[in-house]
Amino acid sequence: MEQLTDTVWLHSVVAGGFPVAAGVVLGHDRIFVFDTLDSPQAMAPVAELLDGLAAGRRVIVVNSHHHWDHVYGNAAFAGHDIVAHRLCPRLIVAQSRSGAESVPPKPPEGVALPSIGFGDRLRYEDRSTTVHLIHTPGHTEDSIILYVEQSEVLLAGDTVEWPLPALSMRDGEKVYLQTLRQLTQLPARRIVPAHGPVMGKEIIDANQRYIEGLYDAVRSAKRAGVERGDLDLPATAFVPAGAGVGDTYRALHRQNVEWVYDEV
Repeated sequence: MEQLTDTVWLHSVVAGGFPVAAGVVLGHDRIFVFDTLDSPQAMAPVAELLDGLAAGRRVIVVNSHHHWDHVYGNAAFAGHDIVAHRLCPRLIVAQSRSGAESVPPKPPEGVALPSIGFGDRLRYEDRSTTVHLIHTPGHTEDSIILYVEQSEVLLAGDTVEWPLPALSMRDGEKVYLQTLRQLTQLPARRIVPAHGPVMGKEIIDANQRYIEGLYDAVRSAKRAGVERGDLDLPATAFVPAGAGVGDTYRALHRQNVEWVYDEV
């Protein structure tokens, strides 16, 4: 576990070839667990931290969205409220039935579904901490972020990612760009993506430029008659100079290119 501030801790594992981070936010009356990674076992360090911090505080688990590497550890928190966007439970079930090769089998403990859903925003406030849960569609239709007002920390899930975001919401270009513009309005000093380092608002700007540039480039290529399999749009043309793009993110970028081609 890494302590980011007096009240925010981070815990990371590697799942599906990607580092993925969960967060813990300590309030006076509540403890928030943001995402549960890929299994109950992966959340063992978080459970140990809670044993030392709980002290009568209510534990609230938050799922940033339905993807397996963010919800498969839900069973580690049996008996606690799980909060998510109202679309999330249905999408978790649909994911489990999809048969997609990219989705691993559910853990033996199963995947507890969120028990509390909300639409646009949900706010928790106590004597020391104000936590905002905000719907941020774009990566997926059910994506949300958690913003800690006092420490100006934003736990972003997959709404932003470094060095580039993953596109998995159909016809989501305008919605995603609107979400990113809205995020820049939050007075966040530290942004914690589920995949990538803790950064400032430059990660939002980089993701916005990536999406805008990729859609423009694919549209132009498609109008020029370039076939889907012949697109030559390297990731390095769309990410900030010096940003490392390893094999995993080159493959993700290629998926994004083909996703956009099918959409425009």
